[in-house]
Amino acid sequence: MKIRILKKNKDNLNVYTVKNIYISYEELEELLNTYDKVIVPRLNWNDRDVYSLPENFGNLEVKGDLDLSFNNLTSLPESFGDLEVEGDLYLDENELTSLPESFGNLKIGGNLYLGHNQLASLPESFGNLKIRGYLDLSFNQLASLPESFGNLKTEGGLDLSSNRLTSLPESFGNLEVGGVLSLPFNQLTSLPESFGNLEVGETLWLAYNPWIIDTNFVNFCEKYKGNLVLDKKLKEEVDRLNRLIKLEEWGE
Repeated sequence: MKIRILKKNKDNLNVYTVKNIYISYEELEELLNTYDKVIVPRLNWNDRDVYSLPENFGNLEVKGDLDLSFNNLTSLPESFGDLEVEGDLYLDENELTSLPESFGNLKIGGNLYLGHNQLASLPESFGNLKIRGYLDLSFNQLASLPESFGNLKTEGGLDLSSNRLTSLPESFGNLEVGGVLSLPFNQLTSLPESFGNLEVGETLWLAYNPWIIDTNFVNFCEKYKGNLVLDKKLKEEVDRLNRLIKLEEWGE
């Protein structure tokens, strides 16, 4: 492994850059224990039977992608929020049940993949994230979202499909999603009042939830009908109630 030693930076930290893109767990752990910050071009630990990360993993700076997918991670160290990843961050296909409170401090230059884990909740800090790409939270165990979630900004899509969401926080309408917003295969029955303020760059998927079809829901569907994706049964119910509402209005 070739290591280039740099001078101390403006924060008086000893910063080291690793030239070799192939670095083992043991090698990186030793570097993190020795120096204040370690810079790597990229890190691919995909499918390496990784069960845990060093406590000071947050002292890492990755100039490209960081791939930790298809491992056996159940948790992340509190320092994880200090990470700087200029490319994509892959944490999908692990066994994560929670994220550290520091997670919202992450600096990510690309996509964030958290799908296919066992996340039952998200830290309150999660809403502080600014994602320059796509955010995948699909196929987890999320039953609710933190109130801060509405502060989230993602320039790409947001996938919350195949969770256990029964409601959305009132702040959800403050979301800024540059791409597709996916909510299928949850247990949602109603939308928060703020939902009509939502800014979605592309389509909004509401299919396959046990929605209560009332006047408010129908009016929402009418407002966003050019961007909505509904399943066949839901669309039929919305259309039926919409016709009844119009008949009542004509009768008046």
